[in-house]
Amino acid sequence: MRLLEFFKPNIETRDIDASMFNLGLDDKTKTSSGKAVDPSSAIQSSTVYSCVSLISDSIATMPVKTYRKTQEYREPTTPPIFLDNVNGMPNAETDLFTWLHRTINSLCLYGNSYWLITSRDRNGFPSSLYNLHPDDVQINRKNGKAIYTYNGKEKFTRYTVLNPSGEIVHIKNFEQGSDYGLSPIEAGSEAIGSALAQDEFAGTFFKNGAVLSGVIEMNSTPTEEQLRIFKQSFNRKHQGSNKAHNIGILTEGSTWKPLALDHEQMQFLQSRKYTKSEICGLFRVPAYMIGDLSETTKLGSSIEEQNRVFYELTLLPYINRVETALTMLLPRNQFARIDVSGLLRANIKARYEAYNLGRNAGFLSVNEIRAKEDLSPVDSDIGDSYLQNLNQIAVEDTEDQSE
Repeated sequence: MRLLEFFKPNIETRDIDASMFNLGLDDKTKTSSGKAVDPSSAIQSSTVYSCVSLISDSIATMPVKTYRKTQEYREPTTPPIFLDNVNGMPNAETDLFTWLHRTINSLCLYGNSYWLITSRDRNGFPSSLYNLHPDDVQINRKNGKAIYTYNGKEKFTRYTVLNPSGEIVHIKNFEQGSDYGLSPIEAGSEAIGSALAQDEFAGTFFKNGAVLSGVIEMNSTPTEEQLRIFKQSFNRKHQGSNKAHNIGILTEGSTWKPLALDHEQMQFLQSRKYTKSEICGLFRVPAYMIGDLSETTKLGSSIEEQNRVFYELTLLPYINRVETALTMLLPRNQFARIDVSGLLRANIKARYEAYNLGRNAGFLSVNEIRAKEDLSPVDSDIGDSYLQNLNQIAVEDTEDQSE
């Protein structure tokens, strides 16, 4: 079963050999660790899964809004049905959250995301779009023009501003000057291969080996029966989390000697921590966002500051790519924005306080503030007026008034 079982439009499909597609990760990339890496194997790494799900979940839960550009301001518009945050369905089978989630998943894991336009409204703008699995899409060139082959059979052209009749919207993750984008999985296959090898080693170690926290030394040599009885008694009194830190009583002549981790085990733990940090770097996810709390103080201790770093460092590039693609599908002079205000509530408070200072100082009007927030202007004298502090009137103005 595929990692991402995307819904497909009602187009005849057939099983094909993925090796016929040049996606960079069609054949599993063999790494120096001995582990083969592709999206389906990489997602088995807990760090990769945590990074991908965090990015996808965060963006998919954000509402999408549309605006119209005017001469001076931006005003909200009614979004097309496939972007309606309440009742929106990008297609007959997928809600907006799932559609966006699959879009970001594809960018993270495959470096490419594809939307197939299956219907348009009466004005010719797209009204139904399906996610296509990147493994099912091949790009060829004909007379310099990109031709998209889906499932080895159907052929489509790319939807662009210059080619609004195209059927495929193609979003790339890392632009490398070719027809395909580059994914963190492909760029960091060695680090991910090491993580998979380390996970496999750790599982085998704990399955087949014994990790001793200590040993009990006895002065005399006990019989097998005495050892069995002693072991049962000791485990009964001390085994289990509910019996942790109990006072232990040993028989006469017995001594408890704790065992520390040896140098090799310590190196293995450090290596796993380094690999986790390296994978987080590939996805530009701060390690504290997936549970490594040792990194929190390096990028700000407050939740507000951490969210700001996460937004700017991790989410913003994905958001910009999706917004650009969505804007192409809207009528001229309209554009799409993903609303991140829920993530940046604290920043909103600071921004509003700054607006208030500007308003009271007399260099920002209500409509200028509303324009910065993508809000339509208010039609009144107050909207374009500036407040004036009577204690700061120029000297010449006071002299004129006294005359």
